[in-house]
Amino acid sequence: MYDQCEDTLLLIDSISEYSGSSVLEIGVGSGGICRKLIENFSFVVGTDVEIESIKSCKKNISKIHWICCDVVSAICGKFDLIVSNPPYLPNEDIYDIQDRTIYGGKEGIELTCRFIEDSIPLLKMNGKIIIVCSSLANLESLENFISYKNLEKKIINTKKIFFETLYVYELKFKS
Repeated sequence: MYDQCEDTLLLIDSISEYSGSSVLEIGVGSGGICRKLIENFSFVVGTDVEIESIKSCKKNISKIHWICCDVVSAICGKFDLIVSNPPYLPNEDIYDIQDRTIYGGKEGIELTCRFIEDSIPLLKMNGKIIIVCSSLANLESLENFISYKNLEKKIINTKKIFFETLYVYELKFKS
């Protein structure tokens, strides 16, 4: 289970002004982001591939629909907002993943791209995707992927920590 760190706190700060009827968080970890989302959304769904994360969140946080699944494989419907702090650090040897909660593939964007790809069909026409990424990942390739998917990107928050800069991207359909 992924505990709250600088990236989670940055994302919580970044989503505080968003509101609507429905929101989905992919990869809930310890549940801190969903805890913030229930303040401004009437219908909140949280997913995680780790059953222990879902069990812990379900035990500690009510009013949220907790679902154990891979990304959004068990989700249908449309959401105003989809939020994720995916594993985003590059891993040189993709077959020797040391920590699935932080390594996002060889370039650090593979899982982020998958999260975005899988989220697009669940997004309302005026909906937004909020995602965390790192300067250590291949951001140029990520931004090319975002553009290819007919989404526009806006950086809504940043934080410099030790050896990297964290970015919070807001994605929405191009007008």
